Amino acid sequence: MTREELEKTHPDYDANIESWMFFMRSYFGGNMYRDGNYLLQHPFESSSNYRRRKDTAYFYNYCGPIVDIFVSHLLRKDARRDYGSLTPDTLFNAFLLDSDMEGNSFRHFMREAQRFCSIYGRVSIIVDKPRIYASTRAEAEQFGIHPYVTLVTPENLLDWSYTRLSSGQTVLDMIKVREPGNAHRIWTRDGWELWRAGEDGDAMLMDAGWHNLGEVPAVHLYNKRSGIRMTGISDIQDIADINKNIYYLCSDAKEIIENTAFPMLAMPYSRGGAGGEKEVGPHNILQFDPAEPNARPYWLEAPHSSLSEIREWVRQDINEIYRIAKMGGVKASEDFQNVKSGVALELEYQQLYSALSEKADNLEQAERKVLELWARWEGTVFDGAIDYPDDFSVEDLERDLSNAIGAQSAAVASVTFKKELQKKIASMVLPKLDKETMLLINAEIEKSVAL
Repeated sequence: MTREELEKTHPDYDANIESWMFFMRSYFGGNMYRDGNYLLQHPFESSSNYRRRKDTAYFYNYCGPIVDIFVSHLLRKDARRDYGSLTPDTLFNAFLLDSDMEGNSFRHFMREAQRFCSIYGRVSIIVDKPRIYASTRAEAEQFGIHPYVTLVTPENLLDWSYTRLSSGQTVLDMIKVREPGNAHRIWTRDGWELWRAGEDGDAMLMDAGWHNLGEVPAVHLYNKRSGIRMTGISDIQDIADINKNIYYLCSDAKEIIENTAFPMLAMPYSRGGAGGEKEVGPHNILQFDPAEPNARPYWLEAPHSSLSEIREWVRQDINEIYRIAKMGGVKASEDFQNVKSGVALELEYQQLYSALSEKADNLEQAERKVLELWARWEGTVFDGAIDYPDDFSVEDLERDLSNAIGAQSAAVASVTFKKELQKKIASMVLPKLDKETMLLINAEIEKSVAL
């Protein structure tokens, strides 16, 4: 294999890489955003002034908080996880505590996966197993040899291919992942190869291995599907462009303020230099013919009425960001001048929670697939269940309790109805109660409730 073949990228990768990097820089902001060169140079602007304006530019980051709010709402309620036959497995419990061999628990790993998924639109999770061979189960438990997960962001997954099986099913056939040290790991349905690009234009095979999984051990977590494989829709896809416009406007406003803070000096030039080239600008002296009437020095102040237009434009952009993010309710709580109706706020909340429900389904599906691959690496099956909450309504806890308590007086001749109703009340009143105590309460309800 040549170096060119090794470093070849998928056409969809080439089409989306700039957008992925833009989303990532928009989320993190700071120097990472400034280094992205998103501040354009004005026509006829000197290079020195552009560098100065770029160095003094600041980025009002709306993308980062919006992503964090989405993730916080999505994972506010913990998923219900039943690991089935894997529950007593010592190695599996070790995996739950340290899922990526870097000290991060599986729940924390999935939270980070969802955060980056929200930024990029799609991330991939590789389920791998250490190459260390353990002769016995006890030895594997002693040295912590178990499958682990690795998060791969889109800019590092360079190429992929799908194939259609004789059954008609389309499956992932190959992925190529860029790793540190100019290395590339190629995963197939049979095994993997580790290649390193050489200096002479060739690629060297450094290592290889086989697995009996029958599929590429990669799980793709989508934020929202776009209809194109390996390409999702980012939460800040449109918001990042608006945020970039605010970045432009703030830089222009700052330039206007600096240039109008000190007026330009206008003075007559000497007769000897009348034919020479004159340099004119806000930081220079404006010269005029001394033969003109009233030819005496004066200060020329530039108008700065455009600042009010810039402020209005920025304000409109901010409102659009909240609208697109379906967070008008958050903005409404801060803006008392433009109060929205209850119906309008409820509609925006329902749109927000509909989006969260879709995210929850994608996260649930991805987590279940990760655990299935983990079990297959260990020669077993995952027979448990993962259930992420998909109810993100804005109903008040007090109203829920009132309805639930009121329902107890209903003439429903069912012991099961009363039991489940009391369990629901207990879970709403004590949402942060530990699992063991809640199980004890439910057991007591089962024993005490009768017709």
